[in-house]
Amino acid sequence: MLYSFYVFVFPYLRFLLSSEKKIYLRILFLFTATLCIRLYYNQQDPYLHNWDERFHALVAKNMMSDPFKPMLRIDALLPYNYQDWWDNHIWVHKQPLFLWQMALSMKVFGVNEFAVRFPSALMCALLSLIIFRIGIVINKPLAGFSAAFLFCFSFFSIEQTCGAIGMDHNDVAMGFYVTASIWCLLEYYHSNKKYWLILLGIFSGCAILVKWLIGVLVYGCWSICILLQNNYKKYFHELLKMILPLTITSIIFIPWQVYIIKTFPEESKYVYEFNRRHITEALEGHTGNIFIYLKYINTQYSLLGIPIILSGILLMLRNKIQKEYKIILSSAIFIIYFFFSVVVATKAAGYVYIISPFVLLIIGLNFDYLHSFLLKKFPTDKAVIILSGLLFITCFMNLQYLRLNKSHFKGHSDYNVENKKNKINNTTIYKSLDSYLNGNYVVLNGNSVETAEAMFYSNQNVYGWWPDEPAYNGLKAAGYKIAAFTDHGKQLLPPYIKNDPDVVIIDKVLQ
Repeated sequence: MLYSFYVFVFPYLRFLLSSEKKIYLRILFLFTATLCIRLYYNQQDPYLHNWDERFHALVAKNMMSDPFKPMLRIDALLPYNYQDWWDNHIWVHKQPLFLWQMALSMKVFGVNEFAVRFPSALMCALLSLIIFRIGIVINKPLAGFSAAFLFCFSFFSIEQTCGAIGMDHNDVAMGFYVTASIWCLLEYYHSNKKYWLILLGIFSGCAILVKWLIGVLVYGCWSICILLQNNYKKYFHELLKMILPLTITSIIFIPWQVYIIKTFPEESKYVYEFNRRHITEALEGHTGNIFIYLKYINTQYSLLGIPIILSGILLMLRNKIQKEYKIILSSAIFIIYFFFSVVVATKAAGYVYIISPFVLLIIGLNFDYLHSFLLKKFPTDKAVIILSGLLFITCFMNLQYLRLNKSHFKGHSDYNVENKKNKINNTTIYKSLDSYLNGNYVVLNGNSVETAEAMFYSNQNVYGWWPDEPAYNGLKAAGYKIAAFTDHGKQLLPPYIKNDPDVVIIDKVLQ
């Protein structure tokens, strides 16, 4: 892999760095490489990952036919707890925009893993261009290209796009829209064109419609930028400029909130309270102290993460970057890390990764500085070779190929406990359910943790357990056809199901 990486990537990287004028080739390379790398790894796992991809995929599939009724299980025939987001009926556990994107993708490409993951891959490809553009806006194009190049080969981003890291496509979409909104703010300060404020409002509204109120991050950065201008006479005038984008943001995200409160009052009330509890409680085992996100830096930004981030911060302080740009970029990073480290009790690696583009831009300043330094010491050609080599090494470390290989080709990882062989076996069975049953059934005795996959790959109503005998007889009396997976593991069918001649026993053993 290292040899292939060297043969195909290093020469082109050297070529791209050899001239500042190759901007369109850089754009083409960043978009194509980022998209292709993610599509490649997306296809290495022909199944849905456990957390939380399978649930996102199933809800998105059901939204294909009814986009305004988010459902995990379409026909909830047996009792359920609406508070169990992993096994309920109406699913407002997350905001809908990223699910609509996945549903649209499945409309185009069919109901499969490729379609589920394609929107995330596309957003990452576009995000690499936004990162590059931000570098140009702050007058550090080489830092922008280096940051985008590192993002292109980012282990953590690739795993999110594959659905292998918890919250997966939800966090990818959040990172995209948050970054896009802050990019628009930077563009506004760069050009003073009001259409950037309109786009800012749109992207911020979309961010909220993906992962709730952290989507207003851009307004926090903007407010800090205004307050630190030390021009008290302009405070009010500058704050007035927020009215237009804030109005647009509100128009985008408020209607859905009103709709679900009126249409699904019980579920939405619980979800809003559940979201609030993330601040005061460490929910679902996501615990950690205020320093936990320092532990994730090496995973998210390579083993060189901490030293090159620190050196990048020093360079940003020293560099003649416009004051507003420094404030906006640094406040985005500070707000997110402070909020999720100190304020929020629930911890998860993906929470802080939404501002990774700005961290990577700070890392990119190292390569901008090295470029200037090397040009003073060596001829241009030699300086470019050395710089390309250093960026290449950092990039390969950021890719963390051995971990990717372990996850996608050996089926083991330290962040998603799955057995690849078992997942492939069970997915093959789920894909064959419709042809095996030849009709719509209530299927009992599935894997208790894989009913979402079973319903994604088939049109059957699958349960990971079975009802008691009176409820079972009630299903039959109501005219539902019953099927059941044969005994597997500790899940042994009771006699009233196993001995019922009307039940279709699925003799394919789940692992």
